[in-house]
Amino acid sequence: MHPRARRRGPAASRALAGSIVAVTLVIGAASGLTVMQMRRSAWEQVGRVSQNLLEAVEHMVDRNIEFYDLSLQAVVDGLQNPAIDESPPELRQLALFDRAATANGLGAILALDPQGQAFVDSTNAVPRALAFPEADFFLAHKQRGDVGLYIGKPFRMAPDGRWVIPLSRRLAYADGAFAGVVMGTIDIGYFNGLFARLSIGDQSRIAFFRDSGELLVRSPPIERMIGEDLSSLAHFRRFFEHRSGQFVAPGHPDGVEALFTYCRVGRHPLVATAVVPTEVITALWRPKAIAIAVLVAILCGGMIGLTLRLQRELERRSRAEARALDANRDLARLAHTDGLTGLPNRRHFDEAFARAQEQARGPMPRRATFSLVLLDADRFKLYNDTYGHLAGDEVLRAIARVLQRQIRGPEETACRIGGEEFAVLLPGASSAEAVARAERIRLAVARLLIPHAGNEGGGITVSLGVAEAGPGESGGACFAATDAALYEAKRLGRNRVVARLGGAESARVA
Repeated sequence: MHPRARRRGPAASRALAGSIVAVTLVIGAASGLTVMQMRRSAWEQVGRVSQNLLEAVEHMVDRNIEFYDLSLQAVVDGLQNPAIDESPPELRQLALFDRAATANGLGAILALDPQGQAFVDSTNAVPRALAFPEADFFLAHKQRGDVGLYIGKPFRMAPDGRWVIPLSRRLAYADGAFAGVVMGTIDIGYFNGLFARLSIGDQSRIAFFRDSGELLVRSPPIERMIGEDLSSLAHFRRFFEHRSGQFVAPGHPDGVEALFTYCRVGRHPLVATAVVPTEVITALWRPKAIAIAVLVAILCGGMIGLTLRLQRELERRSRAEARALDANRDLARLAHTDGLTGLPNRRHFDEAFARAQEQARGPMPRRATFSLVLLDADRFKLYNDTYGHLAGDEVLRAIARVLQRQIRGPEETACRIGGEEFAVLLPGASSAEAVARAERIRLAVARLLIPHAGNEGGGITVSLGVAEAGPGESGGACFAATDAALYEAKRLGRNRVVARLGGAESARVA
């Protein structure tokens, strides 16, 4: 294969492969950025929706607590009024309790004495036999006088066993001593009904709990979890790092990873949270990401397949071009090569001879002289007649090998110019140098010891003519002089070198 074709073929393939790799990387990077943007948008969207939903929940819970607390404070103030305390039970009932105590989701308001026994009941002029001496809210007010509104642990309210959240305030005597507790309840089912209309999606949930960890409300509800202490969860402390925020952690009780959005509920010791499993968020962007990945894979696969086909086509064309170049080179070589001896032929000799003449006619100091040697085998026709043409061909090949060994540089040329005649072109050689080279050729042929019964000495010999191109001399004159020297060598007895020394008439015999 031609070297240039070998270089061009791989270079084109590498360039094509490099461009396809670059395009594939760009497409892959763009697709990756798109998928990342889709994922980020899905998380931001769910985060915003969760925050908005939680703001609504926080406002709803805070408003209900504040609204009910007003009723509790009214009862506390009324019981501290002697006129109301001395009124008949029916009038005291009307004075202490407004219609808020009968609102949907709000339970009865009770006033408890220092022993935890109910002595005022918003539902009856005669209080029910209810007592809460061990309840956390009762003990909290009994032990401290600065508690204010207290949101207690959830419990089941008799007689129907509904889960309720107690809200309470302290009663005090004029000297500040503990006089009991005013307590009301909010039905947990009421919050479940409110939260059921608020949803982020399947598997999402809303909840709020006390700072101490007790779960108050969870929607969708799981009854066994009401009142459960969440403070042992690994991520519980993160709810108190800021007033509001978001983080990702395993959910409870399923352990599924989820996005938690949380906030404080007003000024109360409560935390509200909205929980969305990360798989729900993933479902918003992953199908589109998979579709993009499949499309990109098909596109890149098609580009790679096309690249392979183009590479094969480039290689095929490169090989075809190389074969064509090799064929042209072989044709050029054959056009300038003698088929029998492998030496350059007469056409090559004529071109080399013309180049040597141009250099000899060039301007000083780059003008170069040259010498020409012509030789042929002595009595070769007789050798062919005696030994046959095949043997004659072998003699010509043997002489050609001698000439090839005598060539010393790329500018020197040994050619077969016809029949048994050969020429040696020696650029830069003087006549004396050319005679010495011719003599070595003559001796080398003689040492071949090829038998020739019809020749003097009994072996194959050659006669040689030498001439140096004179200043301003035409190529035809130099060739004619060399040819004349060759015939002079034959006339003088063959197996010798005859050179034209200075002019056309003077000659030297070696």
